[in-house]
Amino acid sequence: LLREFPTDTLFDVNAIVANVLFVLLYNKVKYVTSILELQNLEDAMKGKKNIIFVYVQAVGTPEHRSVMEAVFIHGSTHQFVLTTESSLLKSMSTEEPSQVSAKLFFIHCKSVTSVSQECHRTMMEQPLTTLNIHRFLKVLSLPLVGEVSGDPDKFTSVHLQLGLPVVFIISQQETYDVDLETAEEVAQQLLGKAGVAILLREKSGVEIPSDTNVGIKRAEENFPVKYMKLEDIQQIQNLLHVTTNEEAAEKTEDKPADPEVQDDEVAEAVYRDRDRILPLQLVPSMTDERFKMVSLSPHHTAILFYMSWDPVSLSFLESFANMAAKYQDLLDVSLARVNCADWTDVCSKENITIIPVIKIYQPGQEPFLYTGMMGTDELFNFLMLMKQESPLQLSTVEEAEDYLNGKMLGKSLPDNHESMLGIFTPNMKEESNNFIIAGRELRDFASVGIYTGEKTSVLAEKYDVHPPAVLFSRRGVQKVFAVSLHNTARNEVLPLLRRGLLGEFPEIRVETLPSLLRSQRALLILFSEGPLNHSHEKHILSLVRGKYLEPHLACWLNLKETPVAYEILKKYFGLIPHLPALVLVTLGTQGQVFALPADQPITEVNVLYWLEMVKAGEETPIYSLSNEEWGPPLPDYDFLAMMDAADPSFAAQKIRINMKPRKRKKAELSIDDEGADAKRRPGRSLRGTVPKFLESEKVSEQHTEL
Repeated sequence: LLREFPTDTLFDVNAIVANVLFVLLYNKVKYVTSILELQNLEDAMKGKKNIIFVYVQAVGTPEHRSVMEAVFIHGSTHQFVLTTESSLLKSMSTEEPSQVSAKLFFIHCKSVTSVSQECHRTMMEQPLTTLNIHRFLKVLSLPLVGEVSGDPDKFTSVHLQLGLPVVFIISQQETYDVDLETAEEVAQQLLGKAGVAILLREKSGVEIPSDTNVGIKRAEENFPVKYMKLEDIQQIQNLLHVTTNEEAAEKTEDKPADPEVQDDEVAEAVYRDRDRILPLQLVPSMTDERFKMVSLSPHHTAILFYMSWDPVSLSFLESFANMAAKYQDLLDVSLARVNCADWTDVCSKENITIIPVIKIYQPGQEPFLYTGMMGTDELFNFLMLMKQESPLQLSTVEEAEDYLNGKMLGKSLPDNHESMLGIFTPNMKEESNNFIIAGRELRDFASVGIYTGEKTSVLAEKYDVHPPAVLFSRRGVQKVFAVSLHNTARNEVLPLLRRGLLGEFPEIRVETLPSLLRSQRALLILFSEGPLNHSHEKHILSLVRGKYLEPHLACWLNLKETPVAYEILKKYFGLIPHLPALVLVTLGTQGQVFALPADQPITEVNVLYWLEMVKAGEETPIYSLSNEEWGPPLPDYDFLAMMDAADPSFAAQKIRINMKPRKRKKAELSIDDEGADAKRRPGRSLRGTVPKFLESEKVSEQHTEL
C-alpha cells in the first residue's frame, strides 16, 4: 500500500495545481476557441461584470497556475475567460504568439450600458504571476481619478502601496472642470501603470512652481514629488516610462546585466532565439575549395556572406534558411553561405565590403548583389524574378496584353506582384535603350517587359498615353496606369520608374518608405483606420490623375497594418484624432506638419483649397519636425585622455602616427568604437559568441590561408 505519492517527481507541480483548480473552479472560467465566442460573451456581460481574458500557450504552465489562483480569489467579482488559441491573441495584440507565453486583458464591460457599445480593453504588461495579477486587478478596481488635499509629498494611495507611481495633474479652481477631463483622459492611457490625481494649488499648502502643470510621485518614500511642464499625454507616458526604468535600474544596479535585454533590438531578438534550430542543411556552408566550384556550376547560385558573431548577419541567415525550407519545392536555385569570420580570403577576393549580403552567380555573367529586404518572402520573390529575362521582349500586342494581365508570369509569384511594360515605336532607339538600362536595375523588385513593335499606337490609344511611355500593372488589380517618358533624360528614367512602381496612391509600408522619402517631396498622408474608403480614394486619385498634386506625393497609412501610425498621430496631434485624418508633412530643415480641419470632409475642392491656404501661409502647423541630426545615445569615451590623467608617462601625445588628417579622424573613431565596446557591462554584446545552431558545425577542411 502506497502511503505517499511522489507527484513532484512524476508530474510538474504547476500543472497539478493549475488543473486541480481548473476542475474545482470550472463554473467560474469560460474556455473560448474563437473570436465569435468571445464577442458573444462580451455582449452577455455588458452592464454586469468585467471580463478577465487570458491567453496561455498551454494548460498546466506556471502562468496558467497563476491565473487559476487569481480565479480562486477574484472569480466571484469578474468573469474569467481562458484560451490557448493564438488567433485570439493576434486579434487583440500586435505581438507574435510564438514569442508570448501568456497575456492578460481586462475587458471593461460592467460600465457599458448599450449593446452596440464596445467594451474597452486594457492589457497587463507585467509577467503573469499571482502577485502581478492581484496587483493589476486591484488597481483597475480603484476610482479612475483621485483628488489630493494637503502636501503632495505626504500623499499616500493604494497605487503607491502597490509600488506604482502617481501622476498629479496640477489644477486651480477656475480650470478644475477642464483639468478633470484631462486627468480622466490621462488615467485611461495609464490604466494599470500609474495612478492619477487632481492636485489643486489652493489646497496643497505648499509652494508649487507656477510654470508647472504635472507632478510625479514615485513609490519610494524618500523621493519628493517631481514637478514639470508637459505639453501632451504622450510626454507624460514617456516620462513615466523613464521613471519606471530608473526605478528598475536602481533595484538591479548591483546585479549582473540580463543578456536578454540588449541595447540593440536585433541583437536582443537573436539572443532570444538562440535555441531555435534552423534548417541549415538546406544552405550548406562553403569552404575556399568548395567556393571554386561555383563559377563552374551550370545553375544559378545565391550565396550569403555573413559574420557568425554579427546579430544582423544571424538575423539574415535565419530568413535565408527559412526561405530555403518554405520554398524548397519551388526553388530552382542553389543556395549556400560563407562565414567571412572563417574564410576571410574568400570574402576578400569576392570584394565583400558589406556584411551581410547575398551575391548571385549566373553562368557566363558577372555576379551581382541582392539589394532588397531581408524577409523570407522578399528573398524568394527576388530569386524567382532573377531567372526571368529582363526586360522581356514582347513581339505582339496580344503578348503585351497578356503580360500586363499577369498571364505570362510564373504562378509562384505573389498576388500583388508588380509589372512594368515599356512601349516604344521602332525608331525610338535611344529612349528604349535608356529604359532597358534602368529596367535591369529594377529586376529585384518587378517584372520588366518591352514592346517596340509596329502596333504601339494600339496600346497607346487604349491606355491614353503617347510613346515613349511605361505601363504599370499589379497582379490582382485591374487598373493599369501609364507614365510618359517624353523628354526624360537617361539619368531621370530610373527614379521615374521607382516612383511608378509605388503606384498612383501608394500605401506607406516598411518596403515603400525609403522610396517615398527619396522623392524629397512633401508627403500628403491619409491616415486610415483599416482599408481605404472608396470615396476618399476616388477623390485623391482624381487629384493625382489631374496633376493637381504635383508638388506633393499622395500616400496613405493603414493603422491596423502599421500600428506605429498611432504613435505618429499622437506625436503630431497630441492625441489620436478622429479618423480618417489627412496630413501634409513637409520635409527638410524647416519640416512642418499641417492637418486638414476635422470639420471638413475629404473632397477634391476642400483638399485643393486647404493646400492653397498652406501654400499662402494662412494655415498654422500642428507640429514642427526636429532638424537635429540623429546621433549616438551616449557620448564617446576619450580613452587616451583618460590614460593621460591616470599616468602622464603613458601620454597620448607621445604616440606619433603619420597619417593624413582624414585617416587620422577615422582611426580616432575606430578607437572610440573599440573603447565603447570595452566599457559595456558583461552580457551586453553578442561579439565573440555563436548561437547553438552554429556551434555544432565544424569546419571540415583546414584554412589554407593560414
